[in-house]
Amino acid sequence: MADDPNLPSADVVPVLEARGVTKHYDGVTALDDAHLSVQRGEIHALLGGNGAGKSTLIGIISGANKADLGTILLDGEPITAAGPQATILAGVSTIYQELSLVPALSALDNIFLGRELHRRVLGISVVSDRRRMEETVRELASDFGIASHELHTPVSEFGALKKRSIEIVKALAFDPKVLILDEPTSGLEDAERVSLFEYMRTLRERNVGLVWVTHHLEELVGLADRATIFRDGRNAGTVEVANTSIDQFLTYMFGDQRDEFGAGDTRHLNRLTPLDDAPIVLSARGLNRGSVVRDVSFDVHEGEVIGLAGLAGAGRTEVVRTLMGLDRLTSGTIEVDGRRITPRSSTAAYRAGLAMLPEDRKQLGILADLSIAANISLSRLRTVTWARFWVSARRERALAERYRTRLGIKTPTVTARIGNLSGGNQQKAIVARCLNTSPRLLIFDEPTQGIDVSAKVDVHALIRHHAADGGAAILIASELEELLELSHRVLVLKKGRIVGEIRDIPKSIAAGHFAEIKSKVLALSAAGSAA
Repeated sequence: MADDPNLPSADVVPVLEARGVTKHYDGVTALDDAHLSVQRGEIHALLGGNGAGKSTLIGIISGANKADLGTILLDGEPITAAGPQATILAGVSTIYQELSLVPALSALDNIFLGRELHRRVLGISVVSDRRRMEETVRELASDFGIASHELHTPVSEFGALKKRSIEIVKALAFDPKVLILDEPTSGLEDAERVSLFEYMRTLRERNVGLVWVTHHLEELVGLADRATIFRDGRNAGTVEVANTSIDQFLTYMFGDQRDEFGAGDTRHLNRLTPLDDAPIVLSARGLNRGSVVRDVSFDVHEGEVIGLAGLAGAGRTEVVRTLMGLDRLTSGTIEVDGRRITPRSSTAAYRAGLAMLPEDRKQLGILADLSIAANISLSRLRTVTWARFWVSARRERALAERYRTRLGIKTPTVTARIGNLSGGNQQKAIVARCLNTSPRLLIFDEPTQGIDVSAKVDVHALIRHHAADGGAAILIASELEELLELSHRVLVLKKGRIVGEIRDIPKSIAAGHFAEIKSKVLALSAAGSAA
């Protein structure tokens, strides 16, 4: 609210300002006269539902996209630089939800990738000066928990928080005035989130202006200073976080729709407990793959949702990758509906009755330059082809339209490029692709990562409906609240082994029961003693 007396004075020049930014995609208005003003030493949250325009504005500020109308100013001066690299040099760095690190390269090489410091040989600058690069960032890296020897370690060997830290050092190595954080807590455990928030406070003390995109409204309290909320590509308000409740944020973000889903309440589960003698959909016995999956055995019954819990590196994703044939098993057996299968590829797994929603939506889920219809149909092309060769555009559109209606995918047309959809609608399209194969078992790996609260409720409903209709599901979620809300049983993993099982999760979790169950899961994850 522009007239709020607690907001910065008009005569204070913002470190970053967006004025009247407008952007259209394929005839759809993504931003309409959008505004944003960020001060030095401020953590400024950028909020809104999926499709509200947050990612579009970030893309324009970072130089990845160009606005149709409007101006971006840094310290009161328009940014005339073109492209992401020039924008970084101007003083604006961005850390995206999908990490941009090269796994095979060391932390140091990633930090200076494309901006290497060189030393001269015979008067020609040709050799990377690794000693000078290390000296340049050693102290900064230490501030963010990266030891000197870790600068020379491939980033593939680090966990999620360390990778986030490397991204932060990469962004800060050239003294940015503004740092944009896009869903920085995605994929982090509770303790890692706390550490990241401390890093953010450190950056604020360094007088860096932070733009923080998050769908986790509870994270704002005690950390963010102000928040600007977008709805349908337009500004819905700018408020002081300390003076604004979660319900008020939801009103800004969704208007009267907020009553349909509440504020992320996880206590009213409204789920049926599957019968113990229900048919077994999936049976896994003695699964092994090197040191990451070790003697894993479990069953999933018809109508059941099984949750996989554990700290980062526990082996949750590795287990489901073996089921989908993405990683080759060393030993073990897999049966679907009593029939033994040996999936050697995701295609074989799909044909056997398995389907998976991957953790990394951008890299492993969508084909960004193809249409929504093409992304949905590709899991079972024979249903939309003539003579199993020519794709029928009419059949493909008709298939996509059915799922568009069924799942509530918000798009003006199913022929639009899927990369232009919001994260939540992309997620629904991937679910549609999975459902197109009529799977017996659906695997959801971080299904609500980076999507808003209303889309999260929609995805939860999809998981529940799949199980209620006689299917089965395996769920991986970093947030224990989400895992317990949806799962009938939870298997706890540590170092590739199942070390415990949580059964009899109440249909309605009272606060005390929830804390007790959560503590038990965390204790098993940390101690690793069988239960």
